[in-house]
Amino acid sequence: MTAPRFSVVILAGGQSRRMGRDKRALPWAPAADGSPQTLLGHVVATVSRLTDDVVLVANDDPGVTGARVVGDLYPRSGSLGGIYSGLAAAAHDLAFVAAADMPFLSPPLILDLVGQASRADAVVPVTGGRPEPLHAVYRKTVLAPARRQIERRELKIALVFNGMSTVEVPEAEVRRLDPDLRSFWNLNTPEEYQRALVLAEDHGAGGA
Repeated sequence: MTAPRFSVVILAGGQSRRMGRDKRALPWAPAADGSPQTLLGHVVATVSRLTDDVVLVANDDPGVTGARVVGDLYPRSGSLGGIYSGLAAAAHDLAFVAAADMPFLSPPLILDLVGQASRADAVVPVTGGRPEPLHAVYRKTVLAPARRQIERRELKIALVFNGMSTVEVPEAEVRRLDPDLRSFWNLNTPEEYQRALVLAEDHGAGGA
């Protein structure tokens, strides 16, 4: 299955309250050339191998190269607002959306999800019986219903899928490309960060 051209949208505007410091700037495993990098820099390097258009949704400058930074079009609208802002700015009709604190994104899985979007408005993996809207593919057709929801202050992402053509990818299918579901790990606490660092070191999960 050949994936069409697509953008990648990274939501990079969280408050990092449980981490106690800016997650985006956390030191990460060195890049392939040995240079130091941050968690966000690593995520951008990973997805940059797949696309010519990486969009960071943030209301400041996180200091990362290789991506365009756009602010929230609807401030204080949570992840749904971030998805809307990034998708509106995306250069391509399709965009893979993820969070900035997901260090183990799998390029083969991303390409597989994008490849399933030929006749869909959204492609959403399901793990543990729950959809993963922050590791999903969206078409720009999602913009209009998302905007209506935001303006009504209905910020639950799953509501966008009502009435849209949505492909839900079952966990068994996801595990073919990501057996341990590491793509969906996000780092909220210092303990989770330390665990991820150990795993990155053991598996050489540096940048591109």
